[in-house]
Amino acid sequence: MNNDRNKEILNLFDEVKKELNVEPRKEDDTSELKPVEKLELEFANLVDQVSKLEEARLIAVADNQNTVKRFQNESMLVRKYGGERLATDLIPAIDMFRGVLKNGSENPEIKNYLMGFEMIINQIDQALANSGVNMIVTKIGDDLNPEIHNAIEQVDSEEFGTGKIVSIISNGYKLHDRVIKHAAVKVAK
Repeated sequence: MNNDRNKEILNLFDEVKKELNVEPRKEDDTSELKPVEKLELEFANLVDQVSKLEEARLIAVADNQNTVKRFQNESMLVRKYGGERLATDLIPAIDMFRGVLKNGSENPEIKNYLMGFEMIINQIDQALANSGVNMIVTKIGDDLNPEIHNAIEQVDSEEFGTGKIVSIISNGYKLHDRVIKHAAVKVAK
């Protein structure tokens, strides 16, 4: 729209020059410019300045939009993965509780404590799951997946083929789609 208006004004200048019988100025002409020529030159300079300012405005708007998008992405990542440190600090304690539960006892007094531990673990697991932290399900006999498993030892096995998980040493955990603790496993040679 501005370009059309600028063309109209330039055409108007041309018409005025024709009416006033103003001849086009030569490049090497050093004589004083006529008022119409001064106006035309000033207008051309103003048009150039307007186009430069418009370009600068568009660049500033684009930069602002990029900054807003970057901030929104970073904010989303902080909300999504902000609890990672807390989760990684809690996971070893949860794994110790699970280890205690595995070594159950026949003593009724100790069984009561173990039931309490199990209830606590279930509550912590639920709180972590609500925050996007979930245990990586690993089964004996699964193939080793280096993205979620950490093979800490290779052992001889008649029951399982090479690369199969023979034993699970500790559980792995994910925060949404990010592995925050690899499952420690033993793998068949």
